[in-house]
Amino acid sequence: MFEQQFRSISKIDFMERYLSEKEYLIIIIISPKYHETVTSSPVSLENDERILNTVYIHKQLQNEFIQNGSKNFRFIPILFPGARKCHVPTWLQNTHVYSWPRDRDDVLRRLMRIEKYNPPPIGNLPTIVSIPI
Repeated sequence: MFEQQFRSISKIDFMERYLSEKEYLIIIIISPKYHETVTSSPVSLENDERILNTVYIHKQLQNEFIQNGSKNFRFIPILFPGARKCHVPTWLQNTHVYSWPRDRDDVLRRLMRIEKYNPPPIGNLPTIVSIPI
């Protein structure tokens, strides 16, 4: 029964809902296959729904990045084993890219919006005494 309900949900509508809600962070898993999929010409792409969805999501994320003035507010690019910096999409090259599993703790902190280093508490303001000359 659940599978029938799940199949009846439009995947594009489902993706659009989460892409449009700006409070969600989005993990972008980068692998050689992902790079190949999103950089291939549309003519060379198979008519595979998974590939078409991947390319569609990639373009939506890229558009949001550009609309934000090329500032990354919610994308978390993660290099999976076997991927290198050259596999990162061009538009994400100047943002922090995590490596999995090495940066696992940093990824979890980012997802939970916890700072790695907490600044020390602000102390009392100094007292300024003026002495007439």
